[in-house]
Amino acid sequence: MKTIFILCIMTVVANWVNAKESINILSTSASANSSASMLACDNDPKTRWDTGRPQQPGQWISFILSKAVTIDSIYLDCKESAGDYPRAYAVYITVDPMNWGAPVAQGKGMGPEMRISFKPKYGNHVKIVQVGEVDGLFWSIHEIQFGFSDPDMQFDPAPDDIMSRPYMDASLPVKDRIDDLMGYMTNEDKMALLREDWGIPGLPHLKVPRVNKVEAIHGFSYSNGGPTSFPQSIALGATWNTELVREVGVAIGEETQAAGVQQAWSPVLDVVRDPRWGRCEETYGEDPYLVTEIGCAWIEGFQSLGLLATPKHFAGHGAVIGGRDSHDIGLSERELREIHLPPFREAVKRCEVESVMQSYGDWLDTVSAASTTLLKGILREEWGFDGFVVSDCGALRNMTSRKHYIVKNCQDAAALALAAGIATNCGDIYNCSETLDAARNGFFRQEDIDFTVQTLLRVMFRNGYFEKPPQSFDWNTIYEGWNSPEHQAVAFQAARECMTLLKNQNHLLPLSKNIKSIAVIGPNADHVQTGDYSVRPLENQLISVYEGIQAKLGDQVDIRYALGCDHSDLDRSRFAEAVSAAKNCEVAIVVVGDKSMGENENNRRLTIGENHDRASLTLPGVQQELVEAVNQTGTPVVLVVVSGRPYTVEYAYENIPAVLFAWFAGQASGTATADVLFGDYNPAGRLPVTIPRSTAQLPLYYNFKTSGRSYGYTDMPFYPRYRFGHGLSYTTFTYGNLRIEKQANGYHRISVDVLNTGDRTGDEVVQLYVTDMYASVRTPVMQLKGFDRIHLNPGQKKMVRFELTPYDISLLNNHMDRVVEPGEFKVMVGGVSPEYVASDRIKDSLKYNDTSEGTVGQFHVTERFAANFTYELEIDEPIRKDRRHTVAVRVVNQGNLTDVGEIKLYLDGQFTGTQHRFEIGPGIGKTLTLPFIRKQKGVHEIVLVGKYSQVSRSVIVQ
Repeated sequence: MKTIFILCIMTVVANWVNAKESINILSTSASANSSASMLACDNDPKTRWDTGRPQQPGQWISFILSKAVTIDSIYLDCKESAGDYPRAYAVYITVDPMNWGAPVAQGKGMGPEMRISFKPKYGNHVKIVQVGEVDGLFWSIHEIQFGFSDPDMQFDPAPDDIMSRPYMDASLPVKDRIDDLMGYMTNEDKMALLREDWGIPGLPHLKVPRVNKVEAIHGFSYSNGGPTSFPQSIALGATWNTELVREVGVAIGEETQAAGVQQAWSPVLDVVRDPRWGRCEETYGEDPYLVTEIGCAWIEGFQSLGLLATPKHFAGHGAVIGGRDSHDIGLSERELREIHLPPFREAVKRCEVESVMQSYGDWLDTVSAASTTLLKGILREEWGFDGFVVSDCGALRNMTSRKHYIVKNCQDAAALALAAGIATNCGDIYNCSETLDAARNGFFRQEDIDFTVQTLLRVMFRNGYFEKPPQSFDWNTIYEGWNSPEHQAVAFQAARECMTLLKNQNHLLPLSKNIKSIAVIGPNADHVQTGDYSVRPLENQLISVYEGIQAKLGDQVDIRYALGCDHSDLDRSRFAEAVSAAKNCEVAIVVVGDKSMGENENNRRLTIGENHDRASLTLPGVQQELVEAVNQTGTPVVLVVVSGRPYTVEYAYENIPAVLFAWFAGQASGTATADVLFGDYNPAGRLPVTIPRSTAQLPLYYNFKTSGRSYGYTDMPFYPRYRFGHGLSYTTFTYGNLRIEKQANGYHRISVDVLNTGDRTGDEVVQLYVTDMYASVRTPVMQLKGFDRIHLNPGQKKMVRFELTPYDISLLNNHMDRVVEPGEFKVMVGGVSPEYVASDRIKDSLKYNDTSEGTVGQFHVTERFAANFTYELEIDEPIRKDRRHTVAVRVVNQGNLTDVGEIKLYLDGQFTGTQHRFEIGPGIGKTLTLPFIRKQKGVHEIVLVGKYSQVSRSVIVQ
């Protein structure tokens, strides 16, 4: 068959039905200088794409065609590139970019102008790879042409009116621009926009820009080195300092912006309920209030620069059973709304995030990727979210036999995801051949495709991306402002503030700098662990504990280092060296914990991180045996735990005089640890998770609910080893003068005086806990409702204020209505969560042992708070048979509390399947519309059934 060469010119197909034999390039990409890759097919031989650096094996350029076709040849024009062309090449063609298969052509000796012919291959993804050895030349392409086996293939002329189209006019309303652009987009265009390609891929032939994204939970992680490495999320949670975390968010945002990236798939707002979960380190802790406040601080800082935060994983991802990632969680609606939804609700309502990532998990056995209840009912209808939803990577494919056996093929998985409104598919479902064919053939509901695409376009137009297309991003570039002195200072301060001193028997710490000899021992003593999604460090960027101590003490102190053992193997052969070092020194600092991403020689045998869950919370390998061996020398031991989860190091908690949790504290972790050990910084970190005595106690978190039987075991007490919020200081504080003042509208102002009674300057984390003493449903024995990290000099007193709203003390009653019931509330303010007696009358037993821990008070609520929704029905008449009509209902909350409601539409006593959810505050109204079609003439009864009441009306169908 005759081959026809078609030049790759950027074009648009106005209607895919009328131009089904036409083709254009949807997007291009490259391993380097990706933003210029479109110059390789712009019909201008004077422009070019080049790699920007000498050739290396594996460099590539790729193209996505608007439809799959049979390709039999490729022509490359490198004539004006002065010899800059691939010396050896491989060509790949596929319909599935996750599986390129074998090359269709490969060879050597490519010249400045070359035509590569091969056996015809069907596909819409094309990639050319440089496979030769590095030879110092750059790789450049001025123009590339594809040869097609179909003689009827047509190529539309490039449109020259794009810039004059209404959707390019920034002065028009966003809705008008979306409507105009949607008219030019084919279904192929729409599906191409929904696939994930390090962000939103864009549509160059329609001038739809790409949006670059990054993972950035504790630093800009898409780089071969250069960005600042901040403390991991669990360490940021341990600071209990929202202002500091906001600064971290700003700094990460500045480094993200410097790289030309607009979106971060961060932060993690999961509430961890079992610390065996490998992703415990990515969370801010076990409490929804703490996660909310720390998470919102990060978002507010990051988004203050006009960037897009993408909190994840929506929703309930932290409710792992047995610590196993993404296993069945069996969440009730009550637990979901009480524990796992609040951080996301505040991210949407308070922080106004414009993108959210769904989780791998499920709710009520419907996977999140297909849950219209989660992604439309709760996220959009209740909370008013009008951004776009990102899929967790591979989550859509998981609906097939790879994981969940919900659907058999790609197109069915895509149909469920589109119906749920997932707009960015990290994976291969939206661009597999079955899905693209289904989109062309009308398999999907058009309104699902259009709604989902519009969620993306709305954010892009609203943020001005069409007017300020992103710059290129290069993994090998160190951008201006990365790891700046200002950002290093923020990372250092965050590292110091996360340090959590658990035990300090006989005031062993801080150590004297006049010490003569010190042993630094353990697998983490000279290896820095930074956690998942970490920045790749440059040489000397990460400071270990050993290096931090060396820098602080200098040459005048005999500092002996011994590895002792590896993180997870059973080799005890290096114990002797560690024991010898300890015996010959005045003090031994033993640094144990997890192996994670960091400066390890390799990232194998990790003990924590994504998909690295543990069955036990005992230290990995023989680390505890190492601790015991060193302690038995008689030399005083300080244990430093470098970890992203709590560990049940019971031997140490019982026998080691000083225990410091250093978490994953980022690039300055060693310096910060040394500052705490030697008294240059007074620690004030607090536990964001409970530390149990044994793995057998799990699940164990502070805000548990009352039991119908006993609490303990016959062989173990119920109590944790260290309570949530625990952390010691080198100074002391007292609490007094607790005042509880009732304000208007059911608000309560709580204030307390905190005095530094010691001889050192230090921080205190003041924590407010509330207990609803008697309620119509079981409630947690205590709940965190406020915290404030304050700085006090010796003898200084400060008054700390909190405010409780009616919503703060509300509950979900037995009808799942949000209410405040009249009754007694206990208030506890201190530096740690309260103690209790795990027995009958447990709420009565809540206390602080003395004023150094905290103080307790109470208040009474006499007024009931609840929502009261009223409805007014409006119908446009006349109503015609077989036509689509809408019912408009005006919902007003006449009550005094925000709550969630739902309305359902019935016709002649039959539920139509149409319903809406909503969340409305006191005195607020909202108009909702519900569509319906009536196929029979005559008089019909329309009934809208809502929460607390219903409204009906008779209508005549003509």
